Amino acid sequence: MKKLLFIIGFCSIGAVVLNSCKSNKLTTTAGAQTAPKESIMQTEPQLLASIERTACYGRCPMYKATFLDNGEVIYVGKRFVDKEGTYKTLISQEEVLEIKKKITELDYFGLDSLYPTPISDFPSCITEASLNGKRKKVIDRRSPPENLMAFERFLDGMLEGKELEKISDETNYEER
Repeated sequence: MKKLLFIIGFCSIGAVVLNSCKSNKLTTTAGAQTAPKESIMQTEPQLLASIERTACYGRCPMYKATFLDNGEVIYVGKRFVDKEGTYKTLISQEEVLEIKKKITELDYFGLDSLYPTPISDFPSCITEASLNGKRKKVIDRRSPPENLMAFERFLDGMLEGKELEKISDETNYEER
């Protein structure tokens, strides 16, 4: 009887040890498989913010500037701007952090998605921001709150004094 209890106890302990080893092995294997995917995703530049100014019936500037989290900026000038075509430049990591700070400070994610107007001739200012897993697009047609106007002015100002390198004559930014 003692031998039987000893064998049952020994088998139980062995089963627990084997199961815990299998569990660790699976966790380690799963972790090893997901690590490369995470590092690949982190190295690809992601949208941080963008600003787009749209047409009106007059001579409203039409352009889009896209700021990526790695400091790359793509500017596409379409009409009534000094630089028509597609350009690129880099901003510093401090400026990237400044954009992130402004997104939070100006409560961008608390804004409405649309500030409409019934007047068809008004140009739109479309901004977009992505931070900490959140992404939002805001269309400003007229009478936006002060924090949205401040964000628009801030993004426009980010390109002032920057050397833009022309990369093509393309002015289509619908895909960007």
